[in-house]
Amino acid sequence: METFTIKKEVKIMAPVDDVFFALTNSEEITKYFPLNSVESEWKEGKEVKYKGEVNGSPFTDYGVIEVLSPPSIYRYRYWSDNHGTERTEDNHLVIEYVLTPFSEGTSVYVIQSNIKSKALYEMMEGQVWGYLLGSLKQYMENRT
Repeated sequence: METFTIKKEVKIMAPVDDVFFALTNSEEITKYFPLNSVESEWKEGKEVKYKGEVNGSPFTDYGVIEVLSPPSIYRYRYWSDNHGTERTEDNHLVIEYVLTPFSEGTSVYVIQSNIKSKALYEMMEGQVWGYLLGSLKQYMENRT
């Protein structure tokens, strides 16, 4: 079966430690991503749940943190109940954030992999990641 991978990058004028904290803190995440809550102990091997709504329909992304290496890498594997797939290991997607400092701030490189639906890939690639990374950038740059 063919799978799809999304690769996006955004430059944020904020320190790498601050950006990493914003990506891995339950209270911070809900300030810039359209989520109602995030639950996690924020340790490798532990669960992370992202809860939100799309057009009035609630969803939960059920994940497990694979890598939590401050301030440079955060990777988790997850399944979402709004993707229309069965909750099996094979249907889990992976999101990895790689943060690299540069002279004026932080480069955030995100990779979303194991996408099996072309429609989901096109939606995430075309609309969702641009919005999400733009929201993170705006939040970080307006608070520093």
